[in-house]
Amino acid sequence: MAGKGDNFWGGFFLGTAIGATIGAIVAWNWRSGAGEETEEENPELEPKDVARTLEEKIAQLNAAIDAVTEELSHSNRQSRE
Repeated sequence: MAGKGDNFWGGFFLGTAIGATIGAIVAWNWRSGAGEETEEENPELEPKDVARTLEEKIAQLNAAIDAVTEELSHSNRQSRE
């Protein structure tokens, strides 16, 4: 029974981390485009640059998910023993 509670809290914290990360990325993108800035302050990015930035953010998010998943599976293995 304790294993199910651990799964709940692990999923809760994983979901919170993923939601917070996605929210921060969306807020950052929204904020960077909200102000009236001159071209010197915010030069337009090429589509390649935008794609590269998004790929880097996705890679960071995937690494965080993998780390939490590994930690949860390790925790579940210990609780079964």
